[in-house]
Amino acid sequence: MKKKLVNHIRCLLNKRKILLLIILTITGLSTQVHAQNKNVTIQAGNTTIKQVINQIEKQTDYLFIYDNDDVDLNKSVYINVKNEKVEKVLTDVLKNTGLTYTVENRNIMLMKAMEIYPAELAQQQGVVIRGSVRDENGTPLIGVAIKEKNTTNGQITDMDGNFIIHAKNNNSVLMFSYLGYLPVEKNAEPNMSIILKEDTKALDEVVVIGYTSQKKSLLTGSIATMRVDDNINSLPTTSAGNILVGKLAGVNVSTPNSIPGSQPDVSIRTSSSWNTQHVIYVIDGVVRGGGDFNNLSPNEIEEISVLKDAASAAIYGSRSAGGVVLVTTKKGTRGKPVFNYSMGYSIDSRTKNVDLTSAVQAGEMYTRINGTADPAGWAWSQDELDHYKTINNGWGYDQLKTVWRNPTTETHNLSVNGGGERVRYFAAGSIVKQKGFLEPMKYDKYNFRMNVTADISKNFEIFAGLAFYNNITGHVADNADPSDTYGKLRIWQPDQPVYTDNGQYIDYGWIGNVGARVSGASGYNKQSHLKPQMIVSATYKAPFLEGLKAKFSYSRSWTNNMRKIYYTNYDMMIMKKSGTNNRIISTRDEDIIGIKKSTWVGKEYIERESTWSDDKQVNVQINYDRIFNNKHRVSAALVTEWAEGGGAGVKGGRENFPVYRTDQFWAASGARGDSWAEGATDWTEGRMSYIGQFNYTYADKYLFNFSFREDGSMKFAPDERWGFFPAGSVGWILSEESFFNNSKVEYLKLRASIGLTGNDEVGGWQWQESYEASNSAYFGTSPSRWVGIKYGQVVNPKLTWEKALSYNIGVDMNFFRHWNASVDYWFRRSYDILGNRQNALPATFSLKMPAENYGEVHAQGFDLQLGYRNNTPTFSYSANLTMSYGWNKVIKQDHAENAKWYDIKEGKYGTFIDGWAFDRIIRTQEELDEFNAANPNYKHKGFSPELGMMVYKDLSGPDGVPDGIIDDWDKVMLRSKNFPVVYGLNLIGSWKGLSLDMLFSGKLGEKKWMSDLAGGVEWNRMWDKWYHDSWTPDNPNAALPRRVTTNTTNTYNVASSFWLKDASFVRLKYITLSYDLPKNQFYNKVFDNVRLFVSGTNLFVLSPFNKYYDPEIGGGNAFPVLRSFNFGIDVKF
Repeated sequence: MKKKLVNHIRCLLNKRKILLLIILTITGLSTQVHAQNKNVTIQAGNTTIKQVINQIEKQTDYLFIYDNDDVDLNKSVYINVKNEKVEKVLTDVLKNTGLTYTVENRNIMLMKAMEIYPAELAQQQGVVIRGSVRDENGTPLIGVAIKEKNTTNGQITDMDGNFIIHAKNNNSVLMFSYLGYLPVEKNAEPNMSIILKEDTKALDEVVVIGYTSQKKSLLTGSIATMRVDDNINSLPTTSAGNILVGKLAGVNVSTPNSIPGSQPDVSIRTSSSWNTQHVIYVIDGVVRGGGDFNNLSPNEIEEISVLKDAASAAIYGSRSAGGVVLVTTKKGTRGKPVFNYSMGYSIDSRTKNVDLTSAVQAGEMYTRINGTADPAGWAWSQDELDHYKTINNGWGYDQLKTVWRNPTTETHNLSVNGGGERVRYFAAGSIVKQKGFLEPMKYDKYNFRMNVTADISKNFEIFAGLAFYNNITGHVADNADPSDTYGKLRIWQPDQPVYTDNGQYIDYGWIGNVGARVSGASGYNKQSHLKPQMIVSATYKAPFLEGLKAKFSYSRSWTNNMRKIYYTNYDMMIMKKSGTNNRIISTRDEDIIGIKKSTWVGKEYIERESTWSDDKQVNVQINYDRIFNNKHRVSAALVTEWAEGGGAGVKGGRENFPVYRTDQFWAASGARGDSWAEGATDWTEGRMSYIGQFNYTYADKYLFNFSFREDGSMKFAPDERWGFFPAGSVGWILSEESFFNNSKVEYLKLRASIGLTGNDEVGGWQWQESYEASNSAYFGTSPSRWVGIKYGQVVNPKLTWEKALSYNIGVDMNFFRHWNASVDYWFRRSYDILGNRQNALPATFSLKMPAENYGEVHAQGFDLQLGYRNNTPTFSYSANLTMSYGWNKVIKQDHAENAKWYDIKEGKYGTFIDGWAFDRIIRTQEELDEFNAANPNYKHKGFSPELGMMVYKDLSGPDGVPDGIIDDWDKVMLRSKNFPVVYGLNLIGSWKGLSLDMLFSGKLGEKKWMSDLAGGVEWNRMWDKWYHDSWTPDNPNAALPRRVTTNTTNTYNVASSFWLKDASFVRLKYITLSYDLPKNQFYNKVFDNVRLFVSGTNLFVLSPFNKYYDPEIGGGNAFPVLRSFNFGIDVKF
């Protein structure tokens, strides 16, 4: 019931009186009315209703809710009471004012009193009608309006859905109406039982679309929306992008590598350019970067809208080819302050990497590969193998396990929402503390946001918003890629320990100790990202013209990035060794025979780097929205937008610490050769835009939309600076037509759109001559450093932005009372794509050519959203399925002269896969003889066929005919297009305070290479299948070919059909179980609501590829997707 009412509230915000009643009902559901039992003392004499309300709110914990347009609080009343019940005070004060009230829990709603037909007259002339009103599930409906037709006589249902009304006679007709339900008219009867059916067309919400907002049912573009609820806030996410996974059709979110501070990449539909088509993020009307979006905490976000088609996105012009994500942050609402605090703590563990060999298996594999030869000088003797059988049951030393710590994430969120009649506020703060799998790795994020809205007068409103983000990240000192570091630790030689028994680092004959390198012994690398943002706006509603308002907004943000690296060499203990080949390294401290310094990076050094930027945006906007004759709705927006930004950076460092080693510059050498300094070029950019957005709706069934944006960018030459980006769309709501009488389909809308968007992702100033810095050099004996310069690239004064012409057709429908669906087909033609010419100049031309607008790519696809929701008096549940599939094809792109077919992208799909066609593994001498007889000239990488070798199909040669040589001429198209179906399934259910929310996400039909498992050196751990199931004379039918030494060129580690596997998968992305503790307990004296929750993310994945490793990671030993278990509490007070 509660979910249903909340959805109804979202539908018709303009029906304020009923809205207030629903709010009151929601907040008071399943509680007892007790306001009347509170006593107050008000001895004010002549006063106003407003003063009485203020006194009651001060003396009690009750909140008054009313509509300023219906309730006149300035009416004069008289009151002089002492210790009187609120019920008596309200009844006396509101007598003869035309107002009435209703009370539920802590809310008191004032409203106009309906004219009730006098009981005395009814007794003489009329009849008494009693009854109840319920929904189709038998749930009582509270506040249903009941009116006797053709009279002003009316009533509303009580808390149990019951009513009593005095009708004039038995022929009277009663009309029943309720928000979100179809109205009912029935002849009066002494006892009536009324069932109201949901009006699914009314279950609608207002969404932001560019510079205006509109009811979702009247949209003509392809727009996906989601609201951020408590279950999403319960997830242990550090990035707003993660909450979009699987939620919205056509929105693809890459899974980040789970490194602290890593952020997902969000894309909308399939790209139609070989250049990056970045998504635009607009937060509270201000264009921001992807980092700003991902820095948002979920508890700051009210709603996210994704503009997928050009008709919706073109309003953002030259940068919107990749789609637009609109974010509306939470704003204050009238009422006493409501605080919300939540905390969560999660512990992470690893999911699936490739299975590796143990130390003993690695030793035996080394011997199998190299035989009596020992090219690396690391042969394993039997006594050494026997020794390592005693180390961790034969597994040996595990560098990763030695330094690994389970990552954790701790989150705290606090918000407050409230306000009075004129000023409303929302403030939120959050803290995220994330620890990585290595000691130096961490990510701390601190967020703060405050939004204040003030009604200066009836027609003048101002808004001020302040946001603050501060991220602090820690890495290993040499800034090595964490995923690469993880892979090295995982496969590292299993005979090499990290520590002595007392925890000192061991030298195992290399430039460093991997465990020491990543545990903090070599120093640190710390980064901080500080970004304050502000926005102020003023909105004026013109009293002289209904529906007209003007708005001015100004926003600004400052970015400051700091990084400090301190690298120091560390001591490594030289240990006593034993074994036939000295493979056994002692870990006993008494076996230390010397000390040496690590030389991983070389010289010790300290470095600082700082970058900063400043961005501003100003908007001046006029909106008009009005309905004429209850049929014609006209809305429009005209906007001027100005944006500019700039920044710079500097970096400096010193090497060597001659006297004392510490992480301060004064301790490092000041010698000229030991110091360096450099800086980023100061940059600036700016845009000017003129924007128009127009909507016309007739009878809520014929829908028309047109928008344009004219953009000017200083990236381009003055003659090419301006671009015009128009878009249009139409819609037809068939279900509103008189001829549409399909009772199974409650709502049906057809829509179509066309629009032009752009992409200006190109380095600026290519239309001007430029010079570039060349190598530095010293001259003379002074410490001055001179910098050489050279001529830059050739000038292109005609450079301008890419353009994308897009088409979209779609269908939206609600059917069978509980189902809803949305289907879209889209096509996008990108042209004037920026690219460098490759076949227009001779190789002797020495200058760098600029990018040109010449390329063309086509993309198209489908989006599907299918939803179901239902509820009973005690149980509500819903399901939402999203699916998207898209593909692209290169129509025009340059290629080098004499390029081979696989280097020519033109005419091919953007994700084609080429490689060699695997033929077989030569398993027996008989097979080898037969193969050589049939292919006498066969060579691959200079090798003739051997036993256990993989061989490939000889398909062509330089002359177009097979020549026996396996080379690039034999490559084939293994898969012409590798675009997966991306899908998500969200299941939600709630029962008596217990809620379950789970999301499955996945891809279908994607192929992926696993050829990385063919690599690796034999003195490290390797894929254990090489040990168990590779060709040997004793195992000729093995799944893998014969493994050969790394020092010899092999024929199996190439991109062939042998290594291309199905990577389709479905993953349980998250599951959250929460419980709202029962009301009327001791904690309710402090808290209005207490919710406990436990959740898990990435709990399992089903995939044929998972037998190798997780399908969402980049390789068998890449950093894995982490599995998280999270628990926490959420309280409101």
